[in-house]
Amino acid sequence: MWLFDGSPELVGAKVPDASAQDGGYIMVFVLESGSPRIVATRFPGKNVTSWKSRAARYGGESLNRVLVTNSHPRYEKIKRLLIHQLSMDDEANASPSPLTLEQIGEKVSGLFETLSPGSTQKTASMTAVC
Repeated sequence: MWLFDGSPELVGAKVPDASAQDGGYIMVFVLESGSPRIVATRFPGKNVTSWKSRAARYGGESLNRVLVTNSHPRYEKIKRLLIHQLSMDDEANASPSPLTLEQIGEKVSGLFETLSPGSTQKTASMTAVC
């Protein structure tokens, strides 16, 4: 599922920028506190560099770990649906627990499978959610 899982310093070397035909990536930034941040981008190296410079400039949390999916043509839609599904799960729980990387990974895998090119069965029902 994850094309890259490791140190933020290695993202630029290990993950190439995606072309417009390839789509883009879903990235999960894991902060010092352990909190995840979800990003959709075609330029993973630039996103990491930008986060690091803003964190240094404004005193924000730095990155401990970065996860990057394989590229997907509908990466922006996957991110929107992922955020929506995670928020619905959070609302359904009486006492929400912290978001884990396993929860994010399961949702991303399901969305990649559902929205993969050639998979039209569930796309219409997923589109209605947005």
